Amino acid sequence: MTKWFKKIIFPLFRRLTLFRLLAVLTLVLISSCRLSAGNLTFDRLLVEYTEAPTNISQSHPRFSWIVTSEKRNQVQTAFRLLVSSSRASLASNRADLWDSGKKLSATTSNVIYHGKELASNQKYYWKVIIWDGKDQAFESPVTSFETSLFYDHEWKALWIGKGPADEPLPAKGFYGSVKEQAGLKDTVIHEGRSLLLRKEIACARKIKTAKAFITGLGFYEFYINGKRVGDLVLTPAKTPYHKHILYDTYDVTSLLKQGKNALGIHLGNGWYNPYKKWWNQYRMQWFGAKKAILQIHITYDDGSTEITGTDKSWSWSDGPALYNCIYDGEVYDANGQKRGWNTTDYNAGDWKPVTVYANVKAKLVSQQMPPIREISEIRPTEVQSPGTGIRVFDMGQNFTGWARIFLTGNKNTRVTMRFAEDIKPDGNIDVSSNENAGATAQYILSGEGTEVYEPSFTYFGFRYVEITSDKPFTLNEVTGRVVHSANTPVGNFECGNDLVNKIHKATVWSQKSNMLGYPMDCPQRDERLGWLGDAQVSADQAMFNFDMALFYQNWFRGIRDNQNEVTGDLPIISPQPYMPDEGIEWSSTYLIMLWQFYLNYGDENILREHYPAMNRYMEFLAGLSKNHILPQGWIGDWGSLVFGWKEGQPESVPSAFYILNARIMAKTAAVLGYDADKKKFDLLENDITKVYNQKYLNLQTGNYLAGSQMDNAFPLYLDIVPDTLRQKVLDNLVADIENTNHMHLTTGVLGTKYMPEALAINGRADIAWKLINQKSYPGWNQMMEKYTTVCEFWTLKQSKNHVMMGSIDAWFYKYVAGIQIDPAHPGFEKFIIKPVFPEGLSHASASTGTIKGRISVSWEKQNDHVLMNVHVPFSTSAMVYIPGKRDAEITEGGRNLKNIPEIRYHGYKDGLHEVEIPSGDYQFSFNQK
Repeated sequence: MTKWFKKIIFPLFRRLTLFRLLAVLTLVLISSCRLSAGNLTFDRLLVEYTEAPTNISQSHPRFSWIVTSEKRNQVQTAFRLLVSSSRASLASNRADLWDSGKKLSATTSNVIYHGKELASNQKYYWKVIIWDGKDQAFESPVTSFETSLFYDHEWKALWIGKGPADEPLPAKGFYGSVKEQAGLKDTVIHEGRSLLLRKEIACARKIKTAKAFITGLGFYEFYINGKRVGDLVLTPAKTPYHKHILYDTYDVTSLLKQGKNALGIHLGNGWYNPYKKWWNQYRMQWFGAKKAILQIHITYDDGSTEITGTDKSWSWSDGPALYNCIYDGEVYDANGQKRGWNTTDYNAGDWKPVTVYANVKAKLVSQQMPPIREISEIRPTEVQSPGTGIRVFDMGQNFTGWARIFLTGNKNTRVTMRFAEDIKPDGNIDVSSNENAGATAQYILSGEGTEVYEPSFTYFGFRYVEITSDKPFTLNEVTGRVVHSANTPVGNFECGNDLVNKIHKATVWSQKSNMLGYPMDCPQRDERLGWLGDAQVSADQAMFNFDMALFYQNWFRGIRDNQNEVTGDLPIISPQPYMPDEGIEWSSTYLIMLWQFYLNYGDENILREHYPAMNRYMEFLAGLSKNHILPQGWIGDWGSLVFGWKEGQPESVPSAFYILNARIMAKTAAVLGYDADKKKFDLLENDITKVYNQKYLNLQTGNYLAGSQMDNAFPLYLDIVPDTLRQKVLDNLVADIENTNHMHLTTGVLGTKYMPEALAINGRADIAWKLINQKSYPGWNQMMEKYTTVCEFWTLKQSKNHVMMGSIDAWFYKYVAGIQIDPAHPGFEKFIIKPVFPEGLSHASASTGTIKGRISVSWEKQNDHVLMNVHVPFSTSAMVYIPGKRDAEITEGGRNLKNIPEIRYHGYKDGLHEVEIPSGDYQFSFNQK
């Protein structure tokens, strides 16, 4: 240190005059102040929940900003939002499109644009200036967003493919079975092979910018001059194709060049053009032959523009995938590859003119949710070969995607990969959970050096891969490719209980495995459907663990599009065309999850957009009910272990959801300012509740119906039990768990979500914790001992990768870590920290990213003494509930919290100290008892 000072610092001081020295010191101080700038940092700047998006389809998009600060008690008191057509103007705070002016508001999310009309396919710039509690201004960096195509008439391109131009589609928009189309004059001739489309275009001048808008049905791959455009897979995501179709947006400026360019599209069947064997309303529907539409907008350096796209001048040829099917897999013939087909040097003389389709009535919608991508790679370990020529690989994790192989061999050698979730004792794969799905990929070698293969138009749910061949070959490498919607992970949970940690990890993997453009039930068998009930029970944990905003927003649109136009009934599966089904507990998901979305993201617009459809559904339920009681359906507490359980039981479930729906409608009407509707739905909730209790509650025994766990837990969760009987119903529930079932649950999909919640809400989180940690059947322990994802049923039969029973993961965040939404302050503007500190658990930590920023809680317990750390995001506050005696000393950072000015002590109630804290980091120390 002394040597460093003598060599560098002292000579510098000797050379400086006093004036210069003062100037240098002043600059250092100024720079230091600017760096700290009140310790405010603009962490994320969002338009429609996305940073610098390029595909905005809303003419009035919403803006949000997430700010971080190292200081406590930092709040926003005002903001000014500026939107401009140029970046330069914002430097001097000039905005030619919208200047909101200084708004006295703490709002940091979902601020709606109210400026001049935005245009399609344009780039815009924006920034925000905010003021803190001392009226000091802080300015964000300038960022941008780009628009897609707003209006249908802006699509000049045409849908193209091969085959008949007129497709025989029934009025309801899909075929439910092969028999439906057998008697038609023009019956469907299914073409299962992949399809190649190409055209060469000439760009006359130097290109400044170029943007492509494209989609294919079912899935597409897009190429320009031999290079793959983007990294999306299995795109576009499945939608109600007869109502709306998603398109993707790409900046292709760097791929196009002045002069000749080759455009190519490779199409697979996807969900749009399935094989007839799968035509069934509970499997797949046929919508039409494979087709694509592409439109490229080019701006040249001289300012001129050009639009080019798919039309009758394109040509087609058969692709190399001889067979491609979501359920069965893919057969890819490398000898069928047309090398160079997507380059300008290719001779396409034998290609045929395309068919132009004019009858695609569905609306084209910009895909703004995160796309499906190859997210990560898994290196497997090889299992001992169970037989001659058979090699089995263990990925070590059940997931969704496929395997990529590097191999060499003679021409026409056929290599087969089969995928499975389980393995038999003899080392062979166990494909039983695939049910009727073939789940197979075959590759036919070209014999030209090292070849690489991974499927393009299918996916699998698996842990094990079996590889066989009809001829000798050399397998150089196998890797697992993890594929799912690229929803950003935002949550983390860990505690001092190995079983709970395994449940959390397995739930996260099951969630990833079952979000491929929509929330699926399972990825491995001949189903892979968007059952609404599965999404309902898993939504809480999904929003703790991932940014689900745009993903759910897209899914909600599909549910609304599929609402029955005559009755107002909602589907129980989406995306797919509406079909009548008695599943109120499933279709009610639409209302339940819209409200959850609002509470999580504070987005009133989602309620406003869907309120008419929500209202029509309530009218449907009113017409279906008799004296406010709904008929029993076939779902009930699906997967229940109650002795003698039959599908649809308990019979009270649909009516209980009717109560919940009426409550949600009343709250939604209040948010939107529909006072008359609020009164109507409040009255409806009271009326249904009264009749429900009269019909299903035994006043003498204190049991609902037969007194099963679901029978009593759901009314407790809904808080509809009369006050005089609440304790008795709760005691009956606890007795059924502890005594009748010896600390085991008997609940199915719904009960496993709502019973632990009911127990925690009613002060018996200890019982829920014991159920979670139950080591013998039935319980989570059996799953975690054998599998890396969450199983469909407690019996471990059928699917090994359903996220439903992972609904308990939300309980870990909400009650072990204690992070809870305050319904009075949606979007985490204010929230609750209320851990239950389970007996025997030494520590826990959790964090989750919200629209306001990161919330985190960690605590460590030694005997009864607890150290708890809490992080509260900028411009929010938290109500912290601390257990202990009334006169207990509670410190924060070593000081008595009652002596800390920014902390508000609200009092003592039910054994808990209520403490309100503003933004910042806190460490509490207290004795739990």
